[in-house]
Amino acid sequence: MTRPLFAGRVLFFVALILFAANLRTAVTGLAPLIPIIRETYPLDTFAVALLGALAPICFAIASFSAPPISRRLGLTVTSISAILLILVGHLIRASSGEWMMLAIGTLLALLGTGAGNIIMPPLVKKYFPDRIGLMTSLYMSVVVLSATIPPLIAVQSSDVLGWRGALAQWTALAVIAVIPWLLILRRDRNPDAPVAPKSTHAPLKLVRSPTAWAIGIVFGVSSVTGYAMFAWMPAIMVDVSHVDLAQAGALVALFAFLGGPFALVIPVVTQHLKHVDRLIHVATACFVVGYGGLLFFPTFQPWIWAVIIGSGPLLFPLAMVLINLRTESQAASLQLSGFAQAIAYVSASLAPPLMGLSYELKDTPSPTAAQVQQVADVFRHHNLTVDA
Repeated sequence: MTRPLFAGRVLFFVALILFAANLRTAVTGLAPLIPIIRETYPLDTFAVALLGALAPICFAIASFSAPPISRRLGLTVTSISAILLILVGHLIRASSGEWMMLAIGTLLALLGTGAGNIIMPPLVKKYFPDRIGLMTSLYMSVVVLSATIPPLIAVQSSDVLGWRGALAQWTALAVIAVIPWLLILRRDRNPDAPVAPKSTHAPLKLVRSPTAWAIGIVFGVSSVTGYAMFAWMPAIMVDVSHVDLAQAGALVALFAFLGGPFALVIPVVTQHLKHVDRLIHVATACFVVGYGGLLFFPTFQPWIWAVIIGSGPLLFPLAMVLINLRTESQAASLQLSGFAQAIAYVSASLAPPLMGLSYELKDTPSPTAAQVQQVADVFRHHNLTVDA
């Protein structure tokens, strides 16, 4: 039975939205500041590459660790712990004096972010079981904003606050986000009751479930596309479409922008669709047409191929809402969320290096270090760094 969205649930709504607002600040807020941080202490290519690879690695780790932790501690305490990890991570990397501390801070913040990714669907299932499509649309739209705003203001914030202040400013958002969860913890006498009885057979059931694998694969295809394109799309566009560096950066920004409208629309549409596979067919067609166009007609209006390819990851919000629509309880939602995201982020962590290897093996020369630096400089100049 559907009831008014805010009927007795204002605190939970605020808690979910503020939590979502913290789920990408650690991912996208750092990259534009790397050239500025290098003026304080050295960051070689390996260090920068490692920092860039931490996101999918941490998200994969969280997909295995967050479900059992949530079952033991409950969703409320896990939410508070995740936000505190993000907060501490921001503080450590803002105060870092060497790349190792920067990496540790980033690791902690991303582990908290990964835990948030996992527990958000069961939180929606718990507090808004009658508004799953709407709440998924709202919180995912906020996640997109949390990925978009940090890189847009990073350099300007650094001019005013210094790079340390530009990183530390996001701790304020984490502090604000933890407050409603502490109020929930205080108000509810038993908010952290285990979300499911322990079961040694539960993971085995997921491995045998075609539905779980289908959602995991849908999630994985979207994640692989996102991470691979964010890592290699600039070089590919410069190489095969013969655009300049500024245009390549703009095409990546266009690719990334499409995530916002889809995050807002797809969960609501999915909840009212009888045949969800039609959306998967649309996404598949986008990948085939977009990649085919880039392969066979790379110089013909490259922005068209960027838009078509960027429409394929409508699979991401589709997978997120299906986690709740295909489960009957928050316990099952938590378990399926971990399983599907494990498939997605393990796959995504392999995509950029494998794509880089294939790029190295092709006939045309690989971009030089100077060219790669040029691309990075263009991204910094135009504030085009996006969430991977």
